[in-house]
Amino acid sequence: MKAPASSTRFMRFWVLATLSCHLASSNKFNSRYKHHMLAEFVTSSQEKASRIPQPAVLGIKRFEGDNAVPRIEIRELERRPDQFNVFLLGLQRFQNISQDDQLSYFSIAGIHGRPFTSWGGVEKDPKGSLGYCRHSSNIFSTWHRPYLALFEEMIYKNAMDVISEFPEGEFKVRMNDALHQFRLPYWDAAAVPPIGEGSYPWCVQRTTIEVELPSGDTTCKVFIQNPLFSYTFHPLPVEYFRSVASTRTDSAAVVDRWIEWNRTVRFPTTKDSTAQSQDRLVAFHLDWNSENIRQRTYSMLAMQKDYYNISNNLVRTSRGEIADSLESVHDTLHNTVGDGGHMWQTQYSSFDPIFWLLHANTDRMLAIWQALNPESYVTNHSNPLATFSSPPKSWADEHTPLHPFRCDDAGNFWTSETVRDHTKFGYTYPELVGLSEKDTLVRRVNALYGENATSQFSWDQDQQPTDDVSSVVSSQSSSSSCTTRSGLSTEVTTACRDDRGHGNRDRRHGHSAQRLDVQYHYFANIRAAKGGSDRAFKVYIYLDSAIASAQDVSGNTQAASTPILVGYTGFQSTAYQASEMLPNEMQKTGGVVALTKALEEKARVGEVASLDEATVAPYLREHMTWKIALAGDQEVFPEEVPGLEIEVSWAKFTPPTPKSFPEVQNGGFKHLMFATTGKAGGVNDA
Repeated sequence: MKAPASSTRFMRFWVLATLSCHLASSNKFNSRYKHHMLAEFVTSSQEKASRIPQPAVLGIKRFEGDNAVPRIEIRELERRPDQFNVFLLGLQRFQNISQDDQLSYFSIAGIHGRPFTSWGGVEKDPKGSLGYCRHSSNIFSTWHRPYLALFEEMIYKNAMDVISEFPEGEFKVRMNDALHQFRLPYWDAAAVPPIGEGSYPWCVQRTTIEVELPSGDTTCKVFIQNPLFSYTFHPLPVEYFRSVASTRTDSAAVVDRWIEWNRTVRFPTTKDSTAQSQDRLVAFHLDWNSENIRQRTYSMLAMQKDYYNISNNLVRTSRGEIADSLESVHDTLHNTVGDGGHMWQTQYSSFDPIFWLLHANTDRMLAIWQALNPESYVTNHSNPLATFSSPPKSWADEHTPLHPFRCDDAGNFWTSETVRDHTKFGYTYPELVGLSEKDTLVRRVNALYGENATSQFSWDQDQQPTDDVSSVVSSQSSSSSCTTRSGLSTEVTTACRDDRGHGNRDRRHGHSAQRLDVQYHYFANIRAAKGGSDRAFKVYIYLDSAIASAQDVSGNTQAASTPILVGYTGFQSTAYQASEMLPNEMQKTGGVVALTKALEEKARVGEVASLDEATVAPYLREHMTWKIALAGDQEVFPEEVPGLEIEVSWAKFTPPTPKSFPEVQNGGFKHLMFATTGKAGGVNDA
């Protein structure tokens, strides 16, 4: 469909926007009609972006030059209403561009996985398959940097187009000012959330959301379909989205959810077209794993010094070393948010709007880690998995092209080396701005994710961290009890869920169970084969085997509402791949559950005498157990998970101060002998 002439387009936009604002103030205005009209003026006034065969990705630098403005957390962006308004309007218009356009939301999301087609003139390798994304690769994190810059550039471009159609006046000036300061927000699931809220931002859970539009000489606020909640396909590309399994004619054929859902869903109620997102369950699961995610994030930033090990989820470490990575934490969040929906499956995940917020935070973690470890970066490694433009077992180093992202009009590609400095795309992150001798990056990381982390959101800044790392931080603790929706009463460790679906897991702070001169840290290292049919799964770690054996992870509210659950890690699915990709399914990947905080709590209440390895090993052998759950919390036996291996790693550290990270002693992490011996999936030490 051709776009209308500019004068006609502007007039239609203006009439519909003004009418919508006028009717919004009337009690007789029908909300369904209002939503339809707002969508109509956005789509009808959309002029197709030029179909550039080989577009260069410049990020917001294309519009703002060298002005590197910080990306901020999505909840911080909400507190800046003009910037948030610009974001929503730009994202809505972006999502409504024709899916045939190379610069549409659909096409750019499709670079990652489905529909497995060429983008930007970069053709398929003869032995390649799937999308361009470099999963389980040493360039996984760096590949996403220009990808996010492209997405950010298109949000900015579409927001700029929306604002250009506003009538001249104070509102247009205000929106343009906000646009200059706008950058793609991130979602930090590891941060202590704002007081009274949970880990899962409310703005991504709402089906509708409020925006401000011009109305005569003033403005009005109206509700639109929330572009952060889901993406609606227009149309659903059935032939491109049909999974391999759905084409089978034998008894193993499955319901193909991907050609049933015309919009992205999270933790879906069903696999058919009636599916609804269950964001309340997503919020609940995230809150109950937040302490684990926080500890994992801190350990990567404070304790892990090798880029290759933190860059991707492949297991190439020796037994005893931490098998954690930016990609593994990202996998856990994908699994939690999707849980059978689009975020759960790598081929479809990038169509969910929250994908971009999650990955912006992964890029932030990489940028912070780079600043802390400037000498360690991409080195030459073989990558077992194929992508659209690279064969399996191809080697990649800092000069490998990050297909399909070109850095100039001459057709050259971005590489890990040329994206090493993220600011060249026109953005940075708050933690990297305004550092000084007193206000160091180490201090900021300790305050965000360290032992006594508190909310660092701007409106909670009366909760500044103390210089005494071992001091009691009790401002967010609660001694009350409440009953969860499963009917299971819990003491101290939970807070009642609010109307937004949050189940905040409060932490009891007391005198540290660690010694003043040394700290022990423990992690459950979990390894498993990547992929397999419908094999995205979570591994839940418990610290009371007798009670855990009586728990049922089905529905998971009951399982997650007991104090014995330490946390879980998630493995993403690569299910239903083409036959040539079957060897990928047996590639081992790793994840981690942090045990330190849970063991400290056990020591405080006298269940374990001390935290030294000689005491902890027999305690874990008796009390630690695990359960495996597929999408929808379908429990399976550990023996059903190919390659599952669970061990415990431990190390001694010199305690941190606000100005320093913990320093490892005696050579680093080691395998804790006999901790998981004799259990399905455990390591049997001789």
